Amino acid sequence: MFFGRRAACPLLSLVLLPAAAAAAETLTLRATVTPELPRGIAMISAVARAFYDEAPVRNGVFAFKKLEPGAYTLTVLDPQWGVTSRTVQVTRNFADSAGRVDIQVVLERSEDARRRNIERENSVSLGDLAVSPKARAAFKAARRRLTKGDREGSIARLLQAVELSPGFVEAWNELGTLAYKADDYEQAEEYFRAALRHDPEAFAPMVNLGGALLSQQRIDDALPYNLMAQSMRPDDALANAQLGMNFFYKQQFDKARNHLLRAKEADRGHFSHPQFFLAEIYVRAGKPQAARRELEELMRLHAGAPAAELARQALARVKDQAPPTPAAQPPEGPP
Repeated sequence: MFFGRRAACPLLSLVLLPAAAAAAETLTLRATVTPELPRGIAMISAVARAFYDEAPVRNGVFAFKKLEPGAYTLTVLDPQWGVTSRTVQVTRNFADSAGRVDIQVVLERSEDARRRNIERENSVSLGDLAVSPKARAAFKAARRRLTKGDREGSIARLLQAVELSPGFVEAWNELGTLAYKADDYEQAEEYFRAALRHDPEAFAPMVNLGGALLSQQRIDDALPYNLMAQSMRPDDALANAQLGMNFFYKQQFDKARNHLLRAKEADRGHFSHPQFFLAEIYVRAGKPQAARRELEELMRLHAGAPAAELARQALARVKDQAPPTPAAQPPEGPP
């Protein structure tokens, strides 16, 4: 899940995000895991399109081949310590001459990570207990369809899964995610709410519902879900980014800044681009140098992606912009 397609920062409201060019090549993502992970699973999903894949981690390395250029969420599952997630830009700017993007994934090995993993392994919702083997098989088939980029085929199998087992929270959440990536925010909302009806404490549909409501510019409706998601996982990048954006649109800029900075601490290159909102906050505070640093950082982290060009255009505007007068007031809500 990601947020920010429609509710752009006022600073950037006149800047058009260039459409991504059709992929003319594919790239390979190679990763080294530290501390070395003897065995594990790496999962990757495209931020802006329907795609998912898995690869085994063996002796601290793994690779994904034939990836279309773009932003991806990469998750590594450590059987003992749980999951580590980060955003990865797979673009020609970060690739070598052979089309390989090499990265290092530093595993989160903290007491909080261990606790979350223990809770994950030892807690199963009533809905999950009722999921039938056939429904799980349909869910796995849906993931295989996503590996091939077959969105419609994946949706058909996910719908089959929830028909067989209406309490299948993960399948409802996946349906919502696919609807969101197609900009169908109302349908996404319905799917995320269905997931939460079966498990009101499920983190993924909680944070995703907050994002879907923000993308419909329902700022007040979104706030309780984003507050709850961030309280469930205080260090999660997406939860903090969305809560920061929520506070931004409620004109509570100090709170917004704190959570956006926490999002960057968790994942500096996060696909929600917290730097855009931080830059806007700094411009409003009469701190153009701080705003420029945020935009320059975004350009470095997302080189070759449409967001980098957007940041470049915004940076030019910041350089030409005088500090706001004391009478200047933030706009009411999203543009």
